[in-house]
Amino acid sequence: MNLENTEAFLKKFGYNFTRYNNELVVNMPDAQCISLDFSKPDDVNITNKLSSWNYLTGLLRMELKYAFILNLIVTVLISIGLLFYDSNIGLIFFIAVTLWSVIWGLTYKSKIERFKQFLFNWERHNNLMV
Repeated sequence: MNLENTEAFLKKFGYNFTRYNNELVVNMPDAQCISLDFSKPDDVNITNKLSSWNYLTGLLRMELKYAFILNLIVTVLISIGLLFYDSNIGLIFFIAVTLWSVIWGLTYKSKIERFKQFLFNWERHNNLMV
């Protein structure tokens, strides 16, 4: 996989992206960015970040795995605080926020994986055509 072919792929399918030297940053829907780093010749480093307003971290920008950890810690702490007030409210809050986090986390993760598979299949198809 190289930078020029990937850039052509992104243009062909109408992705909104920005190029920084050896890196492409693709802006996905729902405030998600995927970074493709081509600084190593034989390896592409693909990372993801949640940016601006998103459903997992609000205004905080961070990678998806750190958003899971943040949500877990904050949910447990708030739930413990609510348990001292009313155990039913604490339990309901914990279950609701956990479901919210899992649903949106899986949504973001599936978008990333579909994009990667689409990109790798495109690259493999182009290599077969050459």
